[in-house]
Amino acid sequence: MNRFTTLGIALLFWSALPGGARLEVRAASQLQGKDSVVTTDVQPGVQLLSISRTGPCSLHVLVVDLTERNLCVESYRPVGLVRTTEQARRNDREGHRVVAAVNADFFSFKTGWPVNNQVQNGRIVLGTQTKRSHLIIDSDNKPHIERTSFDGWAKTSGGTTFAIAGVNDTHSPDALVLHTMYSDSATSSSEDGTLVALKFLRPGEHVCDTLLMVVDSAKIDNLGQIPKGKSALWIGNGPSSRKAASEIAVGDTLRVYVGIRPVINGARTILGGVGTIVRGGKAVSDSINVEEKTNFNFLTTRHPRTFVGFDKDSTKLFVCVVDGRQQRSIGMNFHEMADFLLSIGVWNAMNFDGGGSTTMVVRGAIVNSPSDTTGERPVANTLQIIDTAPVVRIHQAP
Repeated sequence: MNRFTTLGIALLFWSALPGGARLEVRAASQLQGKDSVVTTDVQPGVQLLSISRTGPCSLHVLVVDLTERNLCVESYRPVGLVRTTEQARRNDREGHRVVAAVNADFFSFKTGWPVNNQVQNGRIVLGTQTKRSHLIIDSDNKPHIERTSFDGWAKTSGGTTFAIAGVNDTHSPDALVLHTMYSDSATSSSEDGTLVALKFLRPGEHVCDTLLMVVDSAKIDNLGQIPKGKSALWIGNGPSSRKAASEIAVGDTLRVYVGIRPVINGARTILGGVGTIVRGGKAVSDSINVEEKTNFNFLTTRHPRTFVGFDKDSTKLFVCVVDGRQQRSIGMNFHEMADFLLSIGVWNAMNFDGGGSTTMVVRGAIVNSPSDTTGERPVANTLQIIDTAPVVRIHQAP
């Protein structure tokens, strides 16, 4: 019997029950040898599985019912690097409760920015040229995992179309980069260029939409202080881009497209990582994952890991962390993550940042054991499970 057969049967049983009923695994159920699972009902539609297995290996898995009406999956981006617990606290409010959060994308310690694309509530936080794996949640709460890159352009009043290299990304001489309310000075560089202020002609900044923007007479001098409803288009002085500056004047209306390839309409949440673990119910080979600018050592060495996947019918999201670099838990490599995920019925899955970044927070408390000796590591963004149930207030008659 597979060491996770009992757990897999329990998950399948739960999936079949109406309304996201409780798992039948109650307390510590022996799986094989010293392997066990403790199940915690966090709230309707969310369960936490705390798994101890031989190795030794300590895992925590959030099972999220994506059909639960008041649950949604969001990305969150602070300014700079902020701990996962603090990111969860900042995004928590009445009618928008953060049930759980994990660290997400790899990031730069120098800039404090993630390295891949991010979309938060339908708006692009970072658009960059990459072909790494991304988790995408659409407006129907359906998950996707794709190798995703930024796609954008600006069309002038005269009909000339110029490619936009990124959103809030670093500058280069031959590039146009759009900066939004999420921008900060760390995204720019010392490259010379022209900064054009823009304002939206209609509300909304949603990914994969064509936006109407007018060139504003007001100047934007600080890329870290762009108000909501406005943007700034940075135009490099290189031979391929300087023509755009000469064709854009105050009062002109631009058609601006910001999106992703491949196009997924209604994308509300996008978070990047490195490496697809499972695709179509099968483990992804190391040779395929090396194409995402990683190496065999990263794939085959055991590390603390944060990873995410979903089942075949895209109704259950599995958010996972495994501790590592500790006596009580040695971590996992890509092959071991794939074996584990397949054993619990995951159909598609990808890898987020791991190592000292690996952190899972449930109801404001860390449930795993981060590997850094200094404790929880500040990170660039997080994946969060949100409860949007309205607040019910009981008014007593005088």
